[in-house]
Amino acid sequence: MSAQIEELWSSVNRATIVVFLGLWSRLRAKLRAKLRARVLASWSVSLAASLLVVSPPVLAQGSATGSNTAVVPGLPAALQQAFRAAGLPQQDVGLIVVPLAGGAPLLALNANEALNPASTMKLLTTYMGLSELGAGFRWKTRAYLRGVLQGDVLNGDLILQGGGDPKFVIEDLTEFIARMRQAGLREIRGNLVLDDAIFNLDDRSVEQFDGDPSQPYNVRPHGMLMNFKATKFMIQPHGRDADILLDPPLADVVIDSDLRMTPGRCRYGANGLVIRDGGTEHKPMIRISGSYSNECGLQSVFAAVLSHRQFAHGFFKAAWLAAGGAWQGQTVLERGAVAKLRDNGSAAAAWLEWLSPRELGEVVSDINKFSNNVMARQLLLYTASVRQPVAPTVEQARQYLLNWLDGKGLSFPELVVDNGSGLSRRERISANSMAKVLLHAAGNGNAQLYRNSLPRVGLDGTMKSRMVNEAIAGNAWIKTGSLNDVRSLAGYVDASSGKRYSVVMLINGQPMVFPKSAEAVAATLTELFRHQGNHLACEVLENAKPRIEETGYDNWDGGLYLFTLFLDLPLKVFAPIEPDVSQMDLAMIEPPRETMPVMRRA
Repeated sequence: MSAQIEELWSSVNRATIVVFLGLWSRLRAKLRAKLRARVLASWSVSLAASLLVVSPPVLAQGSATGSNTAVVPGLPAALQQAFRAAGLPQQDVGLIVVPLAGGAPLLALNANEALNPASTMKLLTTYMGLSELGAGFRWKTRAYLRGVLQGDVLNGDLILQGGGDPKFVIEDLTEFIARMRQAGLREIRGNLVLDDAIFNLDDRSVEQFDGDPSQPYNVRPHGMLMNFKATKFMIQPHGRDADILLDPPLADVVIDSDLRMTPGRCRYGANGLVIRDGGTEHKPMIRISGSYSNECGLQSVFAAVLSHRQFAHGFFKAAWLAAGGAWQGQTVLERGAVAKLRDNGSAAAAWLEWLSPRELGEVVSDINKFSNNVMARQLLLYTASVRQPVAPTVEQARQYLLNWLDGKGLSFPELVVDNGSGLSRRERISANSMAKVLLHAAGNGNAQLYRNSLPRVGLDGTMKSRMVNEAIAGNAWIKTGSLNDVRSLAGYVDASSGKRYSVVMLINGQPMVFPKSAEAVAATLTELFRHQGNHLACEVLENAKPRIEETGYDNWDGGLYLFTLFLDLPLKVFAPIEPDVSQMDLAMIEPPRETMPVMRRA
């Protein structure tokens, strides 16, 4: 066993143990050449630390000294040091490293404790989807005519029967509409009817998970989901105003702009804007507010907007008109519309059928590499719908996943499934159970495709910018997860010998904080500016009272916390240097816009 440990160690022992947090890892990467130092944040242990296995295999359950931090006899010294630096209580950490070839775990800490897995829960959902549907499966969306097509005019309704496609995007709709036009349809003198009967869901369009309905990760599933119910807002400033464009565009939607344009360098960009729905059910409005710096130029931000019905209406109508079509009707949700046609003998087959250009293997890769919540939820529901005689509810889809796992010999008493995406405070699994899923998947016919669907460290997905220059880069496939009080990772690691291991690490219970000392961040910047000879910046930093505040959170791409460093200065210090503050901006050499120091009068 010691030989196994040694060869695993040899593949990762050069990896730097860092404790990184949200945006600071991005800041560090962008300022690497300037800072000449790595700043330790105070929350979760990096992937490298979790892989530094250098002691005999042991199931570590606690500290002999009774300390409340995860310093346990038998754990590698480097891992103990990282835990101490992060101040992680041992009961909040679940960790296991298991060789795929079989044998006892090389390392296990609280491996049987039920913890929140965050987005690593997607590993269960995608494994079941691949196994049940097959890697080559493609979704179908069908169109029916409820009325008479006379020439190029439909006197009646166009029905779109949703097939539960998790990625029916603008390119798909554009091509589907082109086929409708080629089939002779130009004008629709009726309504667009959306038949979402494939799932049995309520009418809510977003989760109230964190109070921000504009975040795409909060979008709820829908039988006729279109473009993730999200669009890109592009801000193009000109003088004291700005143009706001949507991509894809949404017809019949009013944009109410309350942007406050500010002069000077780019301090306020698109990520800080507030986007909210307004108006009425049939006259929707989107309000966009906040400060925007003229010198930011063109920037964009994705946002989830409107209800599923409102979004589908604007999305379809804009594309239909762009294709030369005519339509003045409404969009209605009518569950079972196609079934009624068949009952009436009006339609034996679809008028047109859209076959997704994406196989399930590609969809699973999108879900895991970019941690797309709504796609994972769609997949869970659709997989359950295939084997059930009636449209599944969320609860039935949960139970279907549990039953499927039981049928594979993967029965986990502690497992709690909520929606299959990890966007949940309820979901629970142990590190040991997650490792068993990974081991089982490694023996499946889709093992390589499944492994490759995970972000590859240093190369793609949510791991693209992490540990790029470390020995582990390119040699690990890791699904990440993050919530306010959760950090998780799970996947596969190749040792230098070619042996492969499954690694799972779940950390719960720690509130999201930035480095324990904002002074430490200010001191690092002071060192940078002193090295550059920027005395103004040094003066500002030495006289300021620094503080760091969380100013945003983006879970669209696996979880990213946005922070701002504020420097509070006495008025007598600030007033003489105010005209020269732009010099400090220039010295930053395009830092991340979300972390640009902001001067405030004390």
